[in-house]
Amino acid sequence: MGTKVKMTDSELQAIADMMVEATEVEGGMKALAAIIAPPIEQEIDRREITSLLLTKIDLPASEAAKFQMAGEGVKATWISADGEVCEDTIKKDEVEFPIGRLATNPMVDISVLKHGNVGTLADILKKAGKKIRVTLDTRTVAVLSAAVPVANTIECSGGKLTKDAFSAAEAFIEDQELPVKYILMRGARVKDMAGWELDPVTERELVLKGIFKRFNGAEIIASATMNANEVILIGDDEVGKYAIRQKLTTQPIEVPLKFKTGWLAWLEAAIGVTNPGILAKVTITT
Repeated sequence: MGTKVKMTDSELQAIADMMVEATEVEGGMKALAAIIAPPIEQEIDRREITSLLLTKIDLPASEAAKFQMAGEGVKATWISADGEVCEDTIKKDEVEFPIGRLATNPMVDISVLKHGNVGTLADILKKAGKKIRVTLDTRTVAVLSAAVPVANTIECSGGKLTKDAFSAAEAFIEDQELPVKYILMRGARVKDMAGWELDPVTERELVLKGIFKRFNGAEIIASATMNANEVILIGDDEVGKYAIRQKLTTQPIEVPLKFKTGWLAWLEAAIGVTNPGILAKVTITT
């Protein structure tokens, strides 16, 4: 999770000048593309949860996304190049994950550039960063959910997360002599937990503001990318990889529209689970 970087007045003015030049000077849009990449990247880093849940690494351009599995005959789960969840039982101790692209196409009205309207451009870039972040986290949550072994899944009826169901899922991880590190859920499930009979310290931790709370030493991550009827528990060990082949890159679109222009913004990464045994899940039914 990154922090928001505030630009100085001189930096804002420099961007405003480049915005004006982008509509007047050949190569101006390409020069501006290099300037808009950091704000988009900062917006992604500011709230993404993928790098918390999976091990984030930078992949050299010539290196395949090959990783060691937790053991032979273990199910690997990954995101395909097209963004779909795939899985297979790996007979070897190594798996190769495909590289996928996460992209967006921020567009801006020509008048915004001509008038050097930095505030409007900043809003557009923030929206672009959010789109990539949501796509990234949605894929990560999907691959984690699919990777949970059937034997480590607890069903909970009644439309609410119960303490007994949670404890049963927690036991799958604790039986491996691991504490639970992360609990992934929607905010409504945190409210379910607040209704349990808890000690005063745990009650206070559950009502903390923000998306990060704690329970029994584990960090609760309340995310809108989660299925409302699932709660995923992750043990304190490496569960998978988030391997970045191409860091966030921006370039101008080749054919601007009549009154709009813009950029392509994308990153390339492999996302997959190599150690599913340290995952557990509660599914909630009505």
